[in-house]
Amino acid sequence: MKRLFTVLSASLLALPALAITAGPAVADPSQTPTTTACPAGYEVLNLEALPGTEGDPYVLPYVLDRLGNNDGLVCGLALPDAFRDAECRIAGGPACDIQAAGLPIYHLRDNSIPAGDTAAAGA
Repeated sequence: MKRLFTVLSASLLALPALAITAGPAVADPSQTPTTTACPAGYEVLNLEALPGTEGDPYVLPYVLDRLGNNDGLVCGLALPDAFRDAECRIAGGPACDIQAAGLPIYHLRDNSIPAGDTAAAGA
């Protein structure tokens, strides 16, 4: 009985040490593209290939690129259509133009921001 108690006690003492040495979970750097600095899951959007013309229906990608490296590329994560539809109902404006064209709204950032730099991320 004493041996069982000693083994259990030692096991319980080892668990916190194991949790501390494991550290926080970190994404594998190989999953993040290094040539565009776009985070995993984002697509590279070429401004010349965006539907419409500058400012119609998209405005923000052009502004972000000019404020960034002005290379004609931005990183975009397409948001669900429900977000776009709600944005149109609540705010109107460009969101309704994007909705009418059947296009997605994107969460955007310039492609020159390193993927791990959350402080400098775009809109």
